[in-house]
Amino acid sequence: MTTKSEAANAMPVKSEAANAMTTPLIAVTAEPAAINGAGPAAAWSRRVRRIGGFIQAAFAALWLIRASLAIGGPAGDVLIAVSGVAVIGVFTYAIRVTAGTAPRPAGPQARRIERSVTLATIIELVAAFVLPVIVIAMGHSDWVLPSIVITIGPLLLYLDHLVHIPRYRPVGWALTAGPVILVATMSGSALAVTTGIAAGVLLLGTATAGFHDLAGIRPARLPRPAPLSTKAQ
Repeated sequence: MTTKSEAANAMPVKSEAANAMTTPLIAVTAEPAAINGAGPAAAWSRRVRRIGGFIQAAFAALWLIRASLAIGGPAGDVLIAVSGVAVIGVFTYAIRVTAGTAPRPAGPQARRIERSVTLATIIELVAAFVLPVIVIAMGHSDWVLPSIVITIGPLLLYLDHLVHIPRYRPVGWALTAGPVILVATMSGSALAVTTGIAAGVLLLGTATAGFHDLAGIRPARLPRPAPLSTKAQ
């Protein structure tokens, strides 16, 4: 028969097993705070980092390729190769570490946020098509790339305001003011190269940082309960 001492020893073990069963499946990091919340805004913050990160990486690839073509020659080929390795590496990293970290949130407030994110994205895409047409009509075809880049800045600023992604704020201002400064100081291929490399590197870095945030919110294994006492009865 089990003695009182064995029963007493078994009780904390059972308690530990019960605690293990209720351990959250999500291991969260301390930074940034918004990503660890449980509300709709926090859920959309995670989703924007993931889905938005893939879009940012894709735009970065296009702009780096555009800069490479403007450079031309062996230097352009080297930039395309390096950019290709970097972009593929970021996509591979993102697919590996962010799976399951940003499901589509449900609920009335989440749907309101989703509508706001969708509307802001549509406005940005329309502006990205309209502004190049305007600058070409004005006779400034070398302004096409800066005119596209500048549409990303306000979108990032709005997303930071909506779902609190602090790093989007300086990046958003840089992508808003930077193209204006470059247009005022450069022209021709130098403008395309500088804009493409600067915007591409900045967006690729921002996307990677967002994926790194999500890497700390991956499903964790439940700890195994300690075995119960098996003394002879």
